[in-house]
Amino acid sequence: MILKKCVLTASVGSLLSLSSLSLFAADEDVTFSDDTPAVTESVPLTETESDPSTWVDMSDPTAIYSHASIGGGNQGVDLSATYGGYLSGVYKHSFTLAAREDLEHYETNYFILNSASNSGVAFDNSWSEDMRIDHTDYDDLNDNSIGFFAKLPFMEDKVRFHPKVSVGFIWGDHFSDTTYVKFDATTRYRFDHMYWVGVTPTYAYGFKGEDLNEWTATLDAGVQISDVFGISASVNDDKDFLANVTFAF
Repeated sequence: MILKKCVLTASVGSLLSLSSLSLFAADEDVTFSDDTPAVTESVPLTETESDPSTWVDMSDPTAIYSHASIGGGNQGVDLSATYGGYLSGVYKHSFTLAAREDLEHYETNYFILNSASNSGVAFDNSWSEDMRIDHTDYDDLNDNSIGFFAKLPFMEDKVRFHPKVSVGFIWGDHFSDTTYVKFDATTRYRFDHMYWVGVTPTYAYGFKGEDLNEWTATLDAGVQISDVFGISASVNDDKDFLANVTFAF
């Protein structure tokens, strides 16, 4: 809770400072003497900053790039860091380490993408996770899975469909060891290079262990302000809300 309050206090303080500076710049009446030439040209933007086609696409869950995120919502503070780069040939890869829900739930993800076919494989692991299954809450569950995914563009790449099929294993105290299969149907719509919305319906079925047979859904939206900075928010059918700030590097 102390870390959560510090992060939220720092975030609010930063936002207030930026707002104050913006208002000061807008209200200040700047004049120049006859001996002081006015500056009429701004600093030129780099090619990456001025050309959105060179930006990393933060709306794409299969995009490979290095970035860090900080978020907060009704489940607490989330932190994550990702390293992404080329593996070999047409293959790219990324590794993500995350601490979620007030840094009490931990995740790793290793992701391999075939950039020629826009498909790949993902290895997901989580520890000490709280899950709601069939309207029952379980604490401190662990989950390992392997998934196969693809990216399918439609409507001149404005709509992207990201199907993913995973096979996994969940275990924990007061929970029967469960083998399951899961299907995610993430769909994203990009209005332009800045704004996007999405929905992810998910179906999970346990064929050994707990009687797992349920649908869940998540709605999300985001805005990419520059080539290295974006903001997003999501809410799921359990009414868990999360806002994220992402910095690419």
